[in-house]
Amino acid sequence: MGDMASSPLIRTLLESAESLPWRMQDLGLMGLRLDDRREFRLHVWDPSRFEEELPIHDHPYSFTSTVIAGELANTRYVEDDHGDEYVRFRYSPGAEVQRRSDAVRLSAASTTFKEGERYAQLAHELHSSSQLPGTVTLIRCSWLASSELTVCFRDKESWTSGVGRDATPEEIRSFAAKALEWF
Repeated sequence: MGDMASSPLIRTLLESAESLPWRMQDLGLMGLRLDDRREFRLHVWDPSRFEEELPIHDHPYSFTSTVIAGELANTRYVEDDHGDEYVRFRYSPGAEVQRRSDAVRLSAASTTFKEGERYAQLAHELHSSSQLPGTVTLIRCSWLASSELTVCFRDKESWTSGVGRDATPEEIRSFAAKALEWF
């Protein structure tokens, strides 16, 4: 990952962002796959575009994330009888519509990561993250055969889909401009 995390390379990608196939997740994340195996992905964050509650979630992959620019707070959640109550949604990948829900109590611990710092997250660990606008991260994914994913919110009406879509030209320009302010 050393060469991929090179700031000049990342800056070049951001400067030519409009010519690249970015994907958007409506929670304020624009992502770019950097290889055909889906192992490396560049993320540009703009949480100011997301006004709802941050989803607490797991992933179909374990990953390491390196903060290239900006700052990110990663909050991990564990089940705890004395924790805050959430609605837990469970679903099979690709079948969000058939999700089921129950109640769960969770407690949280948050750690902040700055430029050059890295953290690891296991696929089954529940977490949420918040970033300063324009934060850039590079993740390395280790995909797993996942039969079920989890997302938790304070109430049932807060559901937000994790399905990505193509980023619009305006989104690409906006996200890239905010990221380039860090370089």
